[in-house]
Amino acid sequence: MPSDLVSIEAMLATMPICSYGQVVIESDDELPVLELPRRVQLRRVPSSRGFVGETLPGEAIAAAADAWLAEWMPDESAGSARHFFGWIGCEGSDVARDAARRVDHMLRAGLSGN
Repeated sequence: MPSDLVSIEAMLATMPICSYGQVVIESDDELPVLELPRRVQLRRVPSSRGFVGETLPGEAIAAAADAWLAEWMPDESAGSARHFFGWIGCEGSDVARDAARRVDHMLRAGLSGN
């Protein structure tokens, strides 16, 4: 079970009822049922495996974040007054930290129109 699950549940509990989006959790275990705003979806991605079978924490969530960016922020003309919240856990994973920086950069660029 992801160690970030308690933090994720706390964030979900404070989201406005009108929120929409996705929660993506990297885990090889089944996830418990979480209370989600009506238009928020939960998706589990299994952990990536290296050539010798070792788990590569953060790789799968980084790939999911990059896929989300490609789908929802395909160009820099996405400027909007909407509010976005993004958080990528997986403490200690350089790959997940880099994915979080990419998401932050694209969202800031899209919202500012730059």
